[in-house]
Amino acid sequence: MRVLPGIPAADVDYESVVAYHRHGTAIRRAPYLIAFACVLLLVKTGADLATVRGAGFRPTVLLVSAAVTAALALWWLRGRMPGRYGSVAFVAVADIVVLAPLVVLPPSSVIVVQSVLLLAVGNYASAFHGLRVYLVHSILVLGVTTALVLPALAVGSESLVVVAATALVIAFVVYGGSTLNHVFFTQLRDDAVRAYHDQLTGLRNRLGLLVDVEKQIHDAAGTPVAVSILCIDLDAFKSINDRHGHAAGDEVLRRAAGRIAAVAGDAVSARTGGEEFALVVVGVGDPGPQMASALLDAIHRPDDPTPVTASIGVATVPLPDGRVDTRDLLDTVLASADRAMYEAKRCGGHRAAVATGDDAHCL
Repeated sequence: MRVLPGIPAADVDYESVVAYHRHGTAIRRAPYLIAFACVLLLVKTGADLATVRGAGFRPTVLLVSAAVTAALALWWLRGRMPGRYGSVAFVAVADIVVLAPLVVLPPSSVIVVQSVLLLAVGNYASAFHGLRVYLVHSILVLGVTTALVLPALAVGSESLVVVAATALVIAFVVYGGSTLNHVFFTQLRDDAVRAYHDQLTGLRNRLGLLVDVEKQIHDAAGTPVAVSILCIDLDAFKSINDRHGHAAGDEVLRRAAGRIAAVAGDAVSARTGGEEFALVVVGVGDPGPQMASALLDAIHRPDDPTPVTASIGVATVPLPDGRVDTRDLLDTVLASADRAMYEAKRCGGHRAAVATGDDAHCL
């Protein structure tokens, strides 16, 4: 998977895909669809328990599998996508609850056919995770499918041709379908990254900023926190393009973005315009002025090939109680921080200013 500059693969592999769909209907409905699939698997396991008989058959594995499947259905009925590690755990558990009953059921080509159920798990792994998760799933499927075919041949109740043909069909469906979907969903993940990140700097764009801040506000619900926004504008950036060319200007933007991200830490940093950046902190207190000072020192270094300074506006509001419209909140606080940033420019640039109501004062 191709990753944008400065974006670790772990940051865009799962969370970005979920965020990419969160504003549509797909992800909102996905947990309920997966819960329904678990219910269907539970019915299939119940049918096995009701119909399979024979010496040596022990229903314990099927009973445990049914119990775990029921628990998974209830887990998904919460209507929320899990975190990245919870999602990986679901892939592992789903593989086990699908495969375990097949291993203990009497061998036959019918049991081999039932391994096609693994296609659903493979598609989920392809949709939400990277190559490593998909490969581990595929290797497990290959091993267990082989373990199902060999006993079916050993019992001699069915011809080699029938079992071999069944195995080939299953291999085509499970591996062919999942592999094609993996290719498709890899492209989808690239699209998700592009949708939420600026292509030049690797920072979030405006949409990525909205999604990440929305998540932070959701996580902070019910606690007394504030939202601080720093609006950062590089001083006299047009003159850099005019004197040194756009390639030099792009390098200045990438360098400034890297330094902003380093200062930001766990805060959300974004490129919001040509030479404009934003940094959003959701937390206790008012760290804005201190972070603004650190940003001014980080962005301007006299020994750079093309030194640049910045003007920074800071605005902070307490997080309101109850449901918050993140877009409206961001627009309001960004507007205040933007006014403060222009006040910093009026103070001569390479300064920070703090918004106080409708006014702002330089630090």
